[in-house]
Amino acid sequence: MSKVDNLIKELCSEGVSLKPIGSICKVSRGRVMSKDYLRDNAGEYPVYSSQTASNGVFGKINTYDYDGEYITWTTDGANAGSIFYRTGKFSITNVCGLLKVNVSNVDSGFLTYILGTVAKKYVSSGMGNPKLMSNVMSSIKVPIPPLEVQKEIVNILDKFTQLEAELSAELSARRKQYDFYRNQLLTFEQQDSQRERERR
Repeated sequence: MSKVDNLIKELCSEGVSLKPIGSICKVSRGRVMSKDYLRDNAGEYPVYSSQTASNGVFGKINTYDYDGEYITWTTDGANAGSIFYRTGKFSITNVCGLLKVNVSNVDSGFLTYILGTVAKKYVSSGMGNPKLMSNVMSSIKVPIPPLEVQKEIVNILDKFTQLEAELSAELSARRKQYDFYRNQLLTFEQQDSQRERERR
């Protein structure tokens, strides 16, 4: 049995309660920020938007709206329901939702992982524009095991995430190496063909 299995057996013998997000988090939205605004207020603090590339960074400005541990999600568009764990000083645009855990028995990292597995199921695709609005996010019910169990699950999943990143970096390096040697071989073949034509 793993440590998590033992903790669940010991601490969750009567099951785990489901809690709506609105009962464990303050739920809010970001503000409208144009590219012009970002250009005119350029600085060091990230602004996150609805995109998922570059960890959702839309730009950087010289002020920040939030400082601490938060969860953001994409409210509109193709990436609606994407979940991100945020720490430090940052701001978000109006196409991002913000969750701030406001109870002592919920770990933000654990909630990030849980929402990452369930949030997409609550995205509405009506009128061709996928959405996951604040009222829907607030109503999503998630399992809340004891804090000790949450932290152990986060510990295990963080290790997997780190391993995945390391493997991805290794695969990327191998792909570059493969591409380099493939290109070298193709160049040799072209040079051989050229020499062959010159001999004729």
